Amino acid sequence: MHALQPHHDPDLMRWAEPLIGDIISTSYAELKDEGREAQFLIRCQGMLWRALINGAGSVPLFHQEVLRAAGRLGLGESRVEEVNRQIVTELMLVIASRHARSPREAAQRSVQVAQAYGRLTGARALLQPQA
Repeated sequence: MHALQPHHDPDLMRWAEPLIGDIISTSYAELKDEGREAQFLIRCQGMLWRALINGAGSVPLFHQEVLRAAGRLGLGESRVEEVNRQIVTELMLVIASRHARSPREAAQRSVQVAQAYGRLTGARALLQPQA
């Protein structure tokens, strides 16, 4: 069985990228006193999601860098994953709202987000130590 190839949708990225950035920034708002390290985490997680949605770039590498940056700030992997789940939830809600009159379009965009999240799950599996 062949894995579905990511579909680059410029319209999805056009509205999703600022939303993702807002979600990430708000999620880590308590880190504002951490300066450059907090900004680096926010940028890395944004780049991770850009790669996930575009289907381009090294998702495992971006994910690993996000986890390293979070670790330097005293945040665990569960906090990063909580933010990722919030991103997926918000994207799905916006898709449902934006495409309420076009179920086919809503379904296509929802599949893109689900595939992106699936690639993130695959990246996490690659980073797990082998037994």
